[in-house]
Amino acid sequence: MVAKKAKSKKKKSITAKKMCSRVIQREGVKKDGTLKKGFRYAKGGKIVKAKEKK
Repeated sequence: MVAKKAKSKKKKSITAKKMCSRVIQREGVKKDGTLKKGFRYAKGGKIVKAKEKK
């Protein structure tokens, strides 16, 4: 009789929505992890307020 192989448990990946709801809410980011209107990503992943186009 052959023993069955034990299935390895996969680590569940954390979605942006869950991750962002756990951390302190940053300015310019919605609860689902998307940017609010009028904000953009700057170099290095920082979120800054976008300047108006003239």
